[in-house]
Amino acid sequence: MNWVDVGGVAEVTRRRKFVFEHDGTPIVVLAHNGQFYALDNICIHKQRELVRGVILGDRIICPGHQWAYQLETGWEAKMERCQPTYDVRLNGDRVEVDVASWRVLETAPAASDERG
Repeated sequence: MNWVDVGGVAEVTRRRKFVFEHDGTPIVVLAHNGQFYALDNICIHKQRELVRGVILGDRIICPGHQWAYQLETGWEAKMERCQPTYDVRLNGDRVEVDVASWRVLETAPAASDERG
């Protein structure tokens, strides 16, 4: 594990979505409905910046070709592909991202987790 502090809860919530870079990799941090998420910022489809997309329901919509990635898992249901995600935790009033937790789902998440 390699936890990186990305800001206070109030600041991250206010910013809603922003990018930080770790070892040359841009990671988008998202605050939505009291939860925090982190995904690779560069879309796996057309290499657009997800930070420029919109959050709709439990997904972030890529501004390139509107692929809709589930915030929790990175899964894109229509194309059955996955955007890399990272673990996020609260440490007191700080939001931290585990930059070593990079992961990609190979198959769709359990039906109860996927609202696609």
